Amino acid sequence: MLILFLILIYIRTLHGPVSSLETPRVESTFNVLRDTGEGCVNSRTVWDIFWSCVATIFACTWSAVHPNVPGPRDSGWTCFKRRVVTMFYAMVAPEFMAWWAMRQYFGARKIMRDYNEHIAKATPPTCSIFESVRDWFKGPPVVKQGPEFVRPWTITHGFFVQMGGFLLCTGGRPVRTLDYESLKKLIANKTIDKPTITEVEIKDRSKGDFISKGIVVLQTTWFIMQCTARWAEKLPLTELEVVTFAFAVLNAIIYGLWWNKPQNVGVAVCIEEKKVGTEGDDDGNADTVGPETEAMIPKVGWLRRQLKKDFEDVGAGESLTSWLANLLVLTPLRLVQSVLRPLDKMTDDYKMPDGALRVPMFYAQEFDDNVVGFASLAIGILFGSMHLIAWSLDFPSRTEQLLWRISALVVTAEPAGLALLAIFVEYGPGWLWVTFPLLIPFVLGLPLYFIARIFLLTEAFLSLRALPSPAYQSIEWTSVIPHL
Repeated sequence: MLILFLILIYIRTLHGPVSSLETPRVESTFNVLRDTGEGCVNSRTVWDIFWSCVATIFACTWSAVHPNVPGPRDSGWTCFKRRVVTMFYAMVAPEFMAWWAMRQYFGARKIMRDYNEHIAKATPPTCSIFESVRDWFKGPPVVKQGPEFVRPWTITHGFFVQMGGFLLCTGGRPVRTLDYESLKKLIANKTIDKPTITEVEIKDRSKGDFISKGIVVLQTTWFIMQCTARWAEKLPLTELEVVTFAFAVLNAIIYGLWWNKPQNVGVAVCIEEKKVGTEGDDDGNADTVGPETEAMIPKVGWLRRQLKKDFEDVGAGESLTSWLANLLVLTPLRLVQSVLRPLDKMTDDYKMPDGALRVPMFYAQEFDDNVVGFASLAIGILFGSMHLIAWSLDFPSRTEQLLWRISALVVTAEPAGLALLAIFVEYGPGWLWVTFPLLIPFVLGLPLYFIARIFLLTEAFLSLRALPSPAYQSIEWTSVIPHL
C-alpha cells in the first residue's frame, strides 16, 4: 500500500498532462481575481481540488478498510475482487461500513473478556502511552510463565478470531475456520491446545504499519483542517469537498474502531487437532468436520445459484409467458437482492457454514446489544446531515441544486426514520398494526436511498465544471501540513 501511495504522490507532481482538466471557466476565474484586486495571492486549480478529494476518498475507502482473512485456496484474483467490492460499498454506503466496524469492535471486546475470564483466567496488562514508548526503545518486559500459565488475550486477538485467523487442521490439512464459539468448545473438550500466538505476532502478520496508517490519518486530518479553515475564513467549499469531508469524518470513526485490527492478513494460523472422534460433545459426536464437508460448500456465488434455481423451477415444459416473467421480474429482483445482501450481512448476525475455510466477507461476532444498532444509525444520520452543508452553495444549475437538496434529505431521513422506528419497536407498546405501516415506507425507501447516494457522488464531480470565483482561493497555512 505504501508503494501505491508513492505512485500517487509521483502522479501529483505531473502537472503537464492534467492541464486539460482545467476548463475555460477556470482561466476566466483567475482573470477576475487578478482584476478585482482582492488580494488573493494564493489560489488553487480544479486539478488541486480534484486531487485532494480523490486522494482522501481513496484513503477512506481502499486503504482504511481492514478485510477478513482469505481462505487457504482463494486466489489472488478472488481476494482482489472482494477488496473492490468492499471499496464499492465503502463509497456507496460508508455508514454501513461503520456499522460493521462497530459490531466487530464490540465483538472483539466480548471475545477478549470471555476468553480471559473462562480460559486464561487472567487480565491483560494495561499499558500507558509512556510504557508503550519505553517498550518500543527497550523491548517488552519479560513475563514469568509457569507450567499452567495461559497468556491473556487482548482486543487484537478478538479481532483476529472474527477475521477467520484460526484454522482447524488435521495433519496439516485445513478442515474449517474456527469462530470463537467453536474454538472455545474445542479447547473445553481438549481437542486442541490453547492458541499461544501473542499480540506482537498477530501484528507482525498485519500489512498495516504505523507508516501506512499514519499516511491515511494525516491525509484525512489535513483535509478536515482545510475544510474547517475555509469555513473560518468564510470561503465556500465545493460540492466534492463536502462529500469528501463526510467521508473523512466517517473514516476517522471507522479507523478508530479498527485501530487494533490487523490489516490485510493473508494466511490464517493453523491449529492442529489432537485426535479425531475421541473428545466429543455431549452426544458423543466430535465437534469437527470431516474432509468430505468441503465438497458440500457451494463454489458459486449466491446470484448464480438463485438464477439457476429460478430457471430450473420454471421447467422446460412451461409456457413462454412463464419464461418471460422469470426473466423480466425475478432476474431484476435477484440483482437487487445481490446488491443489498452485503449490507444485510454488515448489520446482522450470521452463523458460519459448516466446513467453511474462511469467514464471510462482512462477518462479525454476535453481540446482543441495542447500543451498537442505535449508535450506527446515529453515525448514518451524521453522515447524511453533512451533505446538507452544501444546501446554499452555488450549483451549475437550479435543477442540480434541487436534486442535491432532495438527495441530502433522503440520506439523512432514512437512518433517522429507522432509528425512530427501532426505538418504537424496542420500547413502544408493540402494536403491529402501527409498526408494520411505519416499516413499509422505510423498506421501500432503501432503493431511493442508494439512488440518492449515487447522485450525490456523481454530482460532486460534475459540479467542478462551473465553480464560483471564491472557490479557487486557497488557505496558505494548510499547505504547510504534509499531505498528498
